[in-house]
Amino acid sequence: METAVQLSLQVPNIPSSLAKVCDALRAANVNIVAISCTEGTPKTVIHLVVNDPETAKIVLQPFGRIVQKTVVSFLVKNKPGAIASIGRAFAGAGINIQNIYSTTTGNESRVYVTAENAEKAIMALKPWKSTIMEAK
Repeated sequence: METAVQLSLQVPNIPSSLAKVCDALRAANVNIVAISCTEGTPKTVIHLVVNDPETAKIVLQPFGRIVQKTVVSFLVKNKPGAIASIGRAFAGAGINIQNIYSTTTGNESRVYVTAENAEKAIMALKPWKSTIMEAK
């Protein structure tokens, strides 16, 4: 388990908003490691984990206010119930999940979780490690 920086920004909910954000990052040679978009009216929220958060914050300033949060990032087994186990671990520790997204390749998934307290979230997951996480 590790922590990562998540940058979030609101953009107009119109065609081209995502393209403009991603083009700006590409032009600055910032790689998107993970992305999640939440549709809203009239704005869409884009959550990004990138390889260079400091450069990304500068590049994304013209799009508006950027919110930076620490997220917990970890690998889980790609199997039914893995996300349910994460939910149970957090529920048992009284932690509310603010945002969760993942990507899957083969037998494992990379999960990103935003919670009020990243360190508390890591501690809540430790007892579940052998159940849901890949042995590395």
